[in-house]
Amino acid sequence: ADGGTLYLVDPQKKKLDFHVFHNDSLDIDEEAGGLDLPGVPLYLEDNRPNLSNVSSYVFHTGEIVNLEDVYKTNQFQFNGTRKFDEALHYRSKSMVVIPMKNHEDDIIGVLQLINSRDPSSRKIISFSKDVQEKAAALASQASVILTQQKLIVEMKELFEAFIKAIAVSIDEKSKHTGGHIQRVTELCILMAGKINENQTLSHIHLSDDQIDELRIAALMHDTGKITTPDHIISKSTRLETVFDRIELIRTRWELFKAHQKLAAAQKKLSLLDQTGKQEEMSRIDAACARKIEVLETEMMTLSHINSTREALDQGLIDDLEGINEKSCEISKLPYLTEDEFENLCVIKGTLTSGEREIINSHARLTEKILNKLPWPKNLSRIPSIAGAHHEKLDGSGYPLHLDRENINTQARILAIADIFEALCAKDRPYKKPMTLSETVTVLRQMSENQLIDKDIVKLFIESGCPLEYAKRHLSPDQIDL
Repeated sequence: ADGGTLYLVDPQKKKLDFHVFHNDSLDIDEEAGGLDLPGVPLYLEDNRPNLSNVSSYVFHTGEIVNLEDVYKTNQFQFNGTRKFDEALHYRSKSMVVIPMKNHEDDIIGVLQLINSRDPSSRKIISFSKDVQEKAAALASQASVILTQQKLIVEMKELFEAFIKAIAVSIDEKSKHTGGHIQRVTELCILMAGKINENQTLSHIHLSDDQIDELRIAALMHDTGKITTPDHIISKSTRLETVFDRIELIRTRWELFKAHQKLAAAQKKLSLLDQTGKQEEMSRIDAACARKIEVLETEMMTLSHINSTREALDQGLIDDLEGINEKSCEISKLPYLTEDEFENLCVIKGTLTSGEREIINSHARLTEKILNKLPWPKNLSRIPSIAGAHHEKLDGSGYPLHLDRENINTQARILAIADIFEALCAKDRPYKKPMTLSETVTVLRQMSENQLIDKDIVKLFIESGCPLEYAKRHLSPDQIDL
């Protein structure tokens, strides 16, 4: 054949889309996007099958059409073919149109060959039965290949969608960390690009597969948080569980105050029959007022300790210990339960040591969960990369206490991105967001202390990544560089 066109079915648009056009005489070899050829509608405006176009006819009937001369048939319209010939000074004559069927016998496309040439004379002749059969066999093989390619693409798309769905579900576990995974992924890709562009880190270059590994690992790095209780992930105060228990303590304090008022009233009632009672009643009222004032001061202290984002100083710790030693002199109820005292004693942040262990376990669980997936060879390191995002180069990280020799480049990039995003994030309930300069300072300090990769941090900062990221995600008052 001198030329040919490959159409593939687009079921949603109900048409045959042009995908490949080739013509030897015209020296044309184009794929979709290279040549502006319209698709072939499979249905008329009244939704009846379009049987006037030969390619659409073959799609609907599944028949092979072999024409000796397209200009001499009344069965099909070739207005488009005539216009094409006139425009390019060409003469379309013999044609064979073959349906392309997949393994389920569904027609996925149409192969249209034009102008069969005699091997010796190169004259245009009809497509012989033998040539037609060979073309049909090749079309069948092409259908298998196209179906395989389509399945591969669909599997990749499904895989990508699955990963993103998991990432979104993890982000949505907490209203305070929504978007964290997407922002960390963005930072990772940004850093990887800067590393490959820059010549200062000549010993580091990430291939396309390695960047893909990094991207997917970043999207999956908090997968282990699927198992972490929501109230721990979102714990914004020291006493918060599924609700903030400061309200229980506040109610308890109101009860203590009521006890004091009741005790004072009972004492005053016993004085009604005594002389000189007015002075004694005043003393009782004053003593009650002092005790209530102390209770209110204590409640203010507890409320402050519960909600402050600052580290507790020694004065607050002493006040807390003093309150914890007390019990109501009337009801004998302890001022604080053992669990409340433990939570309020958290010096910095909101998590107890037990809750911190639960949070930290997400890195171990991330690797454990991801290792259950049958990763292809080029993505096989994703579980170890994702699971190492809290490791430190000096071995002080978790969960495996890996040292620099066992932390690869992608894991180092992911660790830096995770730290940077967390430090300047605006949505953390347990801390104030740092400014850009503060965040950069912390990264530098951590790199100087051999916790994170010094070379990557230096390139990250000097290449302008922090400011580039900040313009998209930080508040104007945070951008001070």
